[in-house]
Amino acid sequence: MIDLMDHPADPRKLDVFAITREAYQGGWTHFGEMVRLIWLPGLLYIAVALVSGALGSEGNPGLRLLCDLAVFFLWPIIAVAWHRFILVGDATPGRFILHFGRREARFLVVSIFLSLLALPGILIASMTAALNDPSLGTSASLLGFLGLIVLMVGLYYFVRLLLLLPAVAVDEPINARLILERTRGNFWRLLSLVILASLPLVLVIFVGTSVVLALGLPGVILLVLGALVGVFFMIVNVAVISIAYRELIGPPGTLAFDLEGPDAPLN
Repeated sequence: MIDLMDHPADPRKLDVFAITREAYQGGWTHFGEMVRLIWLPGLLYIAVALVSGALGSEGNPGLRLLCDLAVFFLWPIIAVAWHRFILVGDATPGRFILHFGRREARFLVVSIFLSLLALPGILIASMTAALNDPSLGTSASLLGFLGLIVLMVGLYYFVRLLLLLPAVAVDEPINARLILERTRGNFWRLLSLVILASLPLVLVIFVGTSVVLALGLPGVILLVLGALVGVFFMIVNVAVISIAYRELIGPPGTLAFDLEGPDAPLN
């Protein structure tokens, strides 16, 4: 039976610091469980990312493309497993998990859609930079301003629609309208959550890199440290979005119930 939740006319307001604290505490407490849950795709993801980074811009284009495609398809496997662990307690630690099915495919499609929201603004900004002709004067300035506006609009909807990702992971219908309705009044809070979840990662990597270089330690230590820290902060970022989803949308099944209406039969 679905635990139905009331959705008042006034939008709920996310508690940014409480959610961030919960995400970090949960990430630390359940780090081992969540790593065991995705150990195989996680190891492959890290290995492929390291190979891609080692190749650099001058590396073999074909091999770099293969690495990028591997990361492209491995991330949905990892993210879906973590979203489901956080939201529905779906966990089978130690299992040999390397499955890309309908759920992961839907997650990938939604991820691509969210990425494309920023594309028009980026294209306009690129066109402006490519023109870079003083003779264009006001026209170039207007085009650049238009690109900035379009980019900001894309960012606005990208942040508001991030909750589509956990929705897909727990098999909810893909409904952007309902997500926008439930995230109304929370854009800055959602953006703050994303930034707060990422800032410590930048700080830890900066400090870790400085210490390794200052002590003249082998570079492999930095790679291992970066991998472990990176996995932890990926968990935190997924947790932040999952907790925000729980607070604004409700338990799994809420979106489906809202779309079907109160008279729909419950399974």
